[in-house]
Amino acid sequence: MNRDRYAAADSAGAMPPAAILRMILAALGATAVIGLAAEAVQASIEYGRLVADPIYLYGWDAPRGDGRPVIVIPGFLGGDGYLETLRGWLGRIGYRPFESGLRRNTGFNAALLAEIEQRTVAAARAVGGPVALVGHSLGGVHARAIARRRPELVSDVIALGSPLGLDGGPIPPSIRFTAIYTRGDRIVRYPRALASGAGARNVEAGGSHIGMAFSAEVYRAIAFALAAGRPTASA
Repeated sequence: MNRDRYAAADSAGAMPPAAILRMILAALGATAVIGLAAEAVQASIEYGRLVADPIYLYGWDAPRGDGRPVIVIPGFLGGDGYLETLRGWLGRIGYRPFESGLRRNTGFNAALLAEIEQRTVAAARAVGGPVALVGHSLGGVHARAIARRRPELVSDVIALGSPLGLDGGPIPPSIRFTAIYTRGDRIVRYPRALASGAGARNVEAGGSHIGMAFSAEVYRAIAFALAAGRPTASA
């Protein structure tokens, strides 16, 4: 539904300033009402650095994908639109990105979990294999909950600046769980985005909370997390 809203960024390599502002404001969601203008400014700077980095258009210095589906889940009060940049990049490096289907993430509740679960089932059936889930902020909490509900459908969970204490249940050790966090996070403050439990990995990146959706450093961390544990060709 929002698939083409920001498609110009991927074809031209950068957005007009007005489009960047709309995207950042969509990502801010509820945080905008409490005056975190610094988040919008910092995220805009990080977006500019991203499109200038060779990882953005060419996937430089990052492992290539294996064609696996990756569902990207937005944060609180955000929708799929602001994550188009991330989905487009995942497609360019060799994955099959899917929207979450959420018009707006209204919180951690059963109805939204059921909606994301249905999308996960459909993506897994489409390719006949497990799906990776990447969630920004509250979306990472949803991703971990789906992995616990339907572990047979999920290969990886990657949480970006997620308040993981909201849902502390463990996921099966067969699922690779990576939490990417930043100490500069003004919304999910350090160390609240750190994962615990056997096998969980915590990866530090720079930047701001909203900027994690537009950060070259975070994109590299995602690429390496998705590639971790993947079978390699024998010599």
